[in-house]
Amino acid sequence: MIGKILEHEMKLSELLGLLILIGIPYFLVGVGWTLTHTAHLEGIHNNTDKVVSFLGSIVCWPVLLISNVTMT
Repeated sequence: MIGKILEHEMKLSELLGLLILIGIPYFLVGVGWTLTHTAHLEGIHNNTDKVVSFLGSIVCWPVLLISNVTMT
């Protein structure tokens, strides 16, 4: 059964659609996580650094979630 699934060929449009369906919830959870955990942004005075840190938090929210749980 796993072999049948792995042998399935996808069109490029199907692959892009799958990536979008996975990416939208990931992005929304990342934005939610970042908006509720902004303490690290208070010490940054450069606006460019704040934007990069904000976007990095959106991308890396699973790692930040695990590190937050294990450090408390």
